Amino acid sequence: MSEVKVYVAVDFEGVACVVGAPDTAFTELPQYSEIRHFVTGEANAAVEGCFEAGATEVLLNDAHSRGLNLYYEDIHPDARILLGSPRPRRFLGLDESFAGVMLIGYHPMAGISHGVLSHSYSSKSVQHMWLNGRRIGEMGFDGACAGALDVPVILVSSCTEGCREAREFFGDIETVATKEGLSRNAAISLTPARSRREIKAAAKRACQRAAEIQPFKVDPPYELKTEYKLETAIDARRGGERLDARTHVVRSDSLFELL
Repeated sequence: MSEVKVYVAVDFEGVACVVGAPDTAFTELPQYSEIRHFVTGEANAAVEGCFEAGATEVLLNDAHSRGLNLYYEDIHPDARILLGSPRPRRFLGLDESFAGVMLIGYHPMAGISHGVLSHSYSSKSVQHMWLNGRRIGEMGFDGACAGALDVPVILVSSCTEGCREAREFFGDIETVATKEGLSRNAAISLTPARSRREIKAAAKRACQRAAEIQPFKVDPPYELKTEYKLETAIDARRGGERLDARTHVVRSDSLFELL
């Protein structure tokens, strides 16, 4: 059997039964340890689905915050795990040899109505972001990074609005809606067990379909424009160009140099 490598990036906010609380860090929530179990379970469901579909290698990227979130002893023993920070670039370890990328537990971009925990990299400082003139968040930018390496995004799990955003950027891919947002911090959610079951099944389908899914491509040169919520967020920036009091732009021929 030919080698089939899959890259699974895992965030926090798009996981079932995770809604956070206004102006409160995850680490300050009384259920923080329980949330880590939920995230680990969905990450492992994706990994298990990949291996059951015939993947020969799975690289699991603990991609939230400082990259020290999952309960690693609960992950499939044959996976490899990317963890910790700082890292030289986003999506470290991903290259053209991978068949596909899965974005598990991702969230909608900032400013999306009924998007659970929606934000673009920083909920405290970033208002909006645009890549080459198109409004974008973490999901789209990470998908573009994968596309720059000719690797398609083949599965996204998120809230309902996050799944809608994924299809807008990546087309007819596999998605799992783990919850329906009622507001930024409230949702009607699948149970963790149901969400894990659906993610595992979707991961299997995504691996089987990977060859037919096209990478999300953004043509260089690249321009990332960021509108910040406060002037103080941009005051400390170095490099790039300040367009006005709250807007900064950085340009490069490499997507990986923009963040």
